[in-house]
Amino acid sequence: MRITFLVRNIWGIGGTIKTTLNTAEALVALGHDVTIASFVRHKKKSDFAIDPRIKVENLWDVRRPADGGERLSLLDRVRAKRPSFLDADKVNNQGESSKLLDLRVRRYLRELDTDVAVGTQVSVNLYMAKYGRPERYAMVAQEHLYLDTYRANIRKHIDAQYRKMDAIVTITEADAAAYRAAFPDLVEKITCIPNSIPASAEAPAELTEPLIMTAGRLTGMKGFDILVQAFALLADEFPEWKVRIFGRGPDKKKLQGLIAEHGLKGRVELPGPVAPLDAEWRNASIAAIPSRFEPFGLVIVEAMAAGLPVVCSAVKHGPIEIIDTEVNGLLVAPKKPKELADALRRLMSDPALRRKLADNGMVTAKRFEPSVVVGLHVQLFEKLLKARA
Repeated sequence: MRITFLVRNIWGIGGTIKTTLNTAEALVALGHDVTIASFVRHKKKSDFAIDPRIKVENLWDVRRPADGGERLSLLDRVRAKRPSFLDADKVNNQGESSKLLDLRVRRYLRELDTDVAVGTQVSVNLYMAKYGRPERYAMVAQEHLYLDTYRANIRKHIDAQYRKMDAIVTITEADAAAYRAAFPDLVEKITCIPNSIPASAEAPAELTEPLIMTAGRLTGMKGFDILVQAFALLADEFPEWKVRIFGRGPDKKKLQGLIAEHGLKGRVELPGPVAPLDAEWRNASIAAIPSRFEPFGLVIVEAMAAGLPVVCSAVKHGPIEIIDTEVNGLLVAPKKPKELADALRRLMSDPALRRKLADNGMVTAKRFEPSVVVGLHVQLFEKLLKARA
């Protein structure tokens, strides 16, 4: 099959980008022809390795011309300052959202020659609904958040436009149920396919280093401030332990201030983004995911695959579907530093518990390996093409 993934920016970092690349690589390995259409490109090198067998097409290279970007015509510079049709309802929060991006995407989708087009974000899916050619290719809307997160101004677009899709794919069963309840006439189009994470390239963590680790974009969603507050309750009790938070984002200065406020400089580290993280996970003994909300939780499965016990906020949808508390991880009430601290204390004090949860977590992680998940994608795509034929 010829499969095209539509991504806002494949050159960045984040769970949607990572799982799209995982899926694309697994499909290429099966012999499929895979293209990733990145709406924008903002730098020379991707944060993640891109398999050379995957074709990448950039609709708008926003780098400076001196750095390899394109030089816009006067007309395009004007278009770049005019609003997108998505901007009135603040559907697309990309800085490049504009009339120019609309035109680039429209031209691409009108000329696209593929069997299946897969959108990977709500704004991308809405572009596909408006400009796609359903008579030429199947259109799949992937959901990488979950339906209940969308405000009314975005929901009205979803309600009106997702009916044009051949399939709506969620990453959790709970979200699939929410979509089926919201769109009872589209039940046959809705299916759940989880995100995928490759097996760790490193040997499992030995769980002997006094290090708690986590990773993600430095935003309020990820709850890293909660982790800092929780560790502040434990720092004196466990003077040899440290916390390492990998990632970048707008909350870096806020976190640095919180670390200083609690006297944790040198105990809580913010080393920035690293990809892949396999070698870093191996140096830790506990993974902490204190998210305020988490649509899936790639980092949960990644930590499990690396052989770490996981402590995670019990938020919908991914964490409570992935973690069976006391079996393959520990779930704690969200936004409660003391409860997180209590769970961390148990693991910091009990090597046997760390090993038990880690071993069971590695078994869980195998369910999400691309070689397993890719079959669900292939099954869906073949079903859609058969129906169209």
